[in-house]
Amino acid sequence: MGHLTDTERERIDQADWAKKLGVAPYVRVGRGWGLNKGADGACVFLDADNRCRIHAECGESAKPLACRIFPFSVRSTSRGWQASLRFDCPSVVASNGQPVEQHRAGLAQLVSSLDHGGADDSVNLQRGIRATPEELEIVTRRVARWMRNQEMSLFVRLVGLSRVAGLLGEARLVKVRGTRFAELLDLLFAAQSSESASSITGPTAKQRGMLRQLAFAHAEHVTIEEMRSGVTGRFAKRLRQLRSARAFLRGDGAVPPLHGFPSGVHFDALELVEGLDDASGAADDLLRRYFAARLGGGSVFGSGYYGWSVVNGLRALVLSVVAVGWLARYVACGAKRTALSFEDVAYALGVVDRAATRVPALGTMTERARVSYLFRDDGAAGLLEAYGICRKARRG
Repeated sequence: MGHLTDTERERIDQADWAKKLGVAPYVRVGRGWGLNKGADGACVFLDADNRCRIHAECGESAKPLACRIFPFSVRSTSRGWQASLRFDCPSVVASNGQPVEQHRAGLAQLVSSLDHGGADDSVNLQRGIRATPEELEIVTRRVARWMRNQEMSLFVRLVGLSRVAGLLGEARLVKVRGTRFAELLDLLFAAQSSESASSITGPTAKQRGMLRQLAFAHAEHVTIEEMRSGVTGRFAKRLRQLRSARAFLRGDGAVPPLHGFPSGVHFDALELVEGLDDASGAADDLLRRYFAARLGGGSVFGSGYYGWSVVNGLRALVLSVVAVGWLARYVACGAKRTALSFEDVAYALGVVDRAATRVPALGTMTERARVSYLFRDDGAAGLLEAYGICRKARRG
């Protein structure tokens, strides 16, 4: 949602957008104001071609700052502003437009008017073990390099990363610091291969249920109407969320409705949807760019991801890809398809990325416990096997 300053609201009023649109251009949300949305969840300023009417009629400079920054998101760090791409933008998914580096100067100018508080950048490797900047750089570079290695399939790389993250959680990292930590990561990644990814024990029924709940947590969102519905409306919304969460855990019957997803889908039919035929093409490129954006933008651990440690943040990142696979099957099943399309995956990734760092429930102690449980007994690898975005025949 595009949040508005008083000056931006005045500019919208002066342009008489309420009359042009036929609906309120912005609404009260909590103590602030936000751009209004239509019944489909899209901004009321988007035209039939998904282009901003403010931009088209008044120029880019007339748009609210939040909209001008999009498709970047920014966060304050002790070193300045750190930017990351948002994959709920179709142009980012399609890799259209100029290289990211060419946006640096313009983005710096946009954020220059914002208050830079300088957030705490400290990150733990594990609980109670503070990481050095050099160790964080080691993790970021090693993971990014692993995900770029196309000598192995996307499935093998994701399974390998899940197992490295699992082993890091079991290691006593207090005894492995600096260059020894780099050597440990190199050894762990070197041990991963197509052969090691070929023998996977399937996830337990409980792990499948908890993964469905994780997908629900990423996909569930509160509409503007629900935000403005008062105490009674918000309480009713909370009850519906609790009922839906229990239904996702059980996994039988019809999938509870979610905004932006098809209706009439049943859990058992969703389980039969197969992955993509081509795991080494567009989907592989999309996931590699997504990992690069999350790692480079600092939104995997630390202040960029609810203050989580490196180990827990990497685990959450792996599981977010599993959530993408499950939600993509939800979309495909609603369209009566028996296999995923790239568009299904791209849509689901946009949903997951929109929520990843913006839904406080995903950063709770309960969620950390869920992540830990899903990694138990190689469960993350089993979930990747069950809900991966590529067909089994293309893995390995």
